[in-house]
Amino acid sequence: MDPLNIIKGRIAEALVEELLRACGNNVYRFGYESLLQNLIQSDANFDRGTKNGQQVRSIPDFVVVNSRGRPTFVEVKFRSDPERLDAYLLRRIEEFWHAKVVLVTITKPCFRVARLDPSSDACLFEPLEADRDFNITHAVLKQFEPLVWRFLANGVRRPHQTPKAHSPDSAQQQFDLR
Repeated sequence: MDPLNIIKGRIAEALVEELLRACGNNVYRFGYESLLQNLIQSDANFDRGTKNGQQVRSIPDFVVVNSRGRPTFVEVKFRSDPERLDAYLLRRIEEFWHAKVVLVTITKPCFRVARLDPSSDACLFEPLEADRDFNITHAVLKQFEPLVWRFLANGVRRPHQTPKAHSPDSAQQQFDLR
């Protein structure tokens, strides 16, 4: 797998984790990478093709407990183009874990809940703030959306953003992460 995509996925996870916390949810790391380090290290002996192997590989990233005490499994995915989210992946996560998939993308809304349309197997999206389980507020989203652009856009211009004039400092500002 491309190292850049792995890094973007981890950044997306960190953004969702902190966004959920900022809205009063308790967030616990749960995923394959967090729980099964020994299995990852002995990867050569792990048969991913079996049903159990697929279930282990699809362990959701987080368990989120909202302010009402309700737990929800959450899997985070990053796609610059939301339409590239794989319906097979959603089906597998739903089948094994009944988890919500939070999609982080560089098109608004930047944070979405993805689910399968049962009649067509197409991916359906709703803004994360519309999901009542997580108590997401508009004010917190406004803090986190610029971070999606800052860390995940890779030079893609924001919608309605005009290009900056080149100056001696513009190249340095492009990579300034302060």
